[in-house]
Amino acid sequence: MKNVITALLLCISIGASAQTMGNPMPNVSAEENPLQTINNTPGLCAIFRTWGFIGDSLCSGEMESRDENGKLGHHDMYEYSWGQFLCRACGAEGENFSRGGQTAKGWIADDTKRGWAYCKMNPKQAYIVAMGVNDYTRRKRNNLKCGSLDTDVDLKDYNNNAPTYAGYMAGIIQRLQSIQPKAKIFVVTRPQTDKGNNAYDEFNEVVRGLARMFSNVYVIDLFKHAPLYDADFQDRYYVGGHLNAMGYEYTARVFMTYIDWIIRNNYKEFKEVAFIGTKLHYTPDNELKKKK
Repeated sequence: MKNVITALLLCISIGASAQTMGNPMPNVSAEENPLQTINNTPGLCAIFRTWGFIGDSLCSGEMESRDENGKLGHHDMYEYSWGQFLCRACGAEGENFSRGGQTAKGWIADDTKRGWAYCKMNPKQAYIVAMGVNDYTRRKRNNLKCGSLDTDVDLKDYNNNAPTYAGYMAGIIQRLQSIQPKAKIFVVTRPQTDKGNNAYDEFNEVVRGLARMFSNVYVIDLFKHAPLYDADFQDRYYVGGHLNAMGYEYTARVFMTYIDWIIRNNYKEFKEVAFIGTKLHYTPDNELKKKK
């Protein structure tokens, strides 16, 4: 009887451990919502050791202040950015190649440590590109057209890309792949702020198209899968027009959850992450036999 009880307790213990740890490579339906449950742990997002974060104020931990006269202040507080929250959760290192007010065109021309000039000297294993708010809201002022990936991209020379949102966004991907060919790049669509608001549709479709055009590019589709960024959401996670500290931390968990889901659905494409940035690779046995 004692042995039976011991065996039963052992089975319960093993089952509980398996439930806690989870299956790292379960069969996950591509139709499910990646953000149905927001994880509090990084999961497989933690396999990357170096990150680059490319974007605007919402990528930079920007906070809004208001003085006694009502004057607004905007402050890029990078330690509060979702990118740095992500790095702390994963035990990884990451740099913000971003600043408030940035656009895709501006990032390419930016010669500071927050733009391409510095980014190209510091290649990373993985990148998150979250750009488009200012491109969209200033499109009339800057005479910027959304454009098309089908017509506006020169895959052989990004310098020939058309001066459109599509041309600039593709140019960012091309530049990143020129310095780190095997880097994994995650591009982000704009979320919905209220039901039926499809203002960003055309720009979001460009972002989705980047994953179809380039290898090693994956979509974090906030528009389709993130919670609605409605008044209740903004009351909790915003101060003014930008996220607060809680909002940036929440966004980090959203990204980690989504990236974990992407990896679990495409695990063969992530088997050699440890070799990104090195000359190492693993040649399968069947390819070795072909060479012989």
